[in-house]
Amino acid sequence: MKVVLLTFHSFDQVKGGTELFSEHLRRAFPDLRTITYQDVAHSGLPNLERLNLQQPRMGVSLSNHIKERLEEEDPDLIICNSTAGWWLSVRPPHVPMMNVFHFTSVGLAEGTLRGTPGYLPTRYLLPVFEKISTRAKEVIAVSTKVQRELRTHYHSHSTVIENGVDLERFVPMDRMDARRRLGIDHTGPLAIFVGRGDHTKGIDLLCGIAKQRDDLRTLCVTSSDLKGKRLIVRRNVPNEMMPLHYAAADLLLFPSRYESFGYAPLEAMACDVPVVASRTGLFEDFTDERAGVVVPRFEVHDYLEAIDRVLASDHHPREVVGERFSLDRFAREYREAAQRMLDE
Repeated sequence: MKVVLLTFHSFDQVKGGTELFSEHLRRAFPDLRTITYQDVAHSGLPNLERLNLQQPRMGVSLSNHIKERLEEEDPDLIICNSTAGWWLSVRPPHVPMMNVFHFTSVGLAEGTLRGTPGYLPTRYLLPVFEKISTRAKEVIAVSTKVQRELRTHYHSHSTVIENGVDLERFVPMDRMDARRRLGIDHTGPLAIFVGRGDHTKGIDLLCGIAKQRDDLRTLCVTSSDLKGKRLIVRRNVPNEMMPLHYAAADLLLFPSRYESFGYAPLEAMACDVPVVASRTGLFEDFTDERAGVVVPRFEVHDYLEAIDRVLASDHHPREVVGERFSLDRFAREYREAAQRMLDE
């Protein structure tokens, strides 16, 4: 099966969840042809970054590129990440198309952007292109949360295929040995936080926890310039080093205010590290207590109680990941979805 993927960036360019998904998709389609914005001739449209419409502009370039080279590429299936192929829904090629939604702009805006300059374009302009992207394509949502948002805001039917994690890379290790290898001499409880240091990711809650727990240290793996008492900051950690960082921790702190899915909890759990997570993304519907504790409110006190519960319990979340979130299952479901489209 010859599959072409349209996506804004590769994992080499941007270390984000969508880009990691694109890498994982090769497990389903080994000969996957990935086309990014860097690979194409630009559309000639003006820069729309000030209006928060740069991605739809990039989507025009990507769509025109594949249409111009359709005979040369000769794909059996075109897969589009988010709005990377929205223009193809306006002028559909005679090739089956799949659109994967990793989040919705409406959900992001309502969840975290109220009162910010980005709220209006994210809430009212970007959804126009997302709704167009659902047309003439098989729509895939990465979580039940995203499926609900697509149905509620765009009246779009979708199929859920949850993301997976590489269980051969993310494995349990000796905790103290991992700390020694990372140069961390703290022997007490250690949490790990992975993500940007902003309000959406709950950095205010993280700092509030650090102020009130003098025995707890938090290993912050981030691209942001974080500073704070009792925070151990490691910036721009290579992806291949992430298993060692997870393994050093007693728990993952995941206080995000909006997530569509979230790779960090999967990776931590694959390393047998339990989570203290907000009720968003995967954890809106996932209730297996082997994973850790889901915190229902964005209050520091509630997170402190959840941390105590996790530290006092014996959790083995790797079992959960193996049962539900393996890359083998992920690849199989994408192959099956693609084959159904070709059969139809």
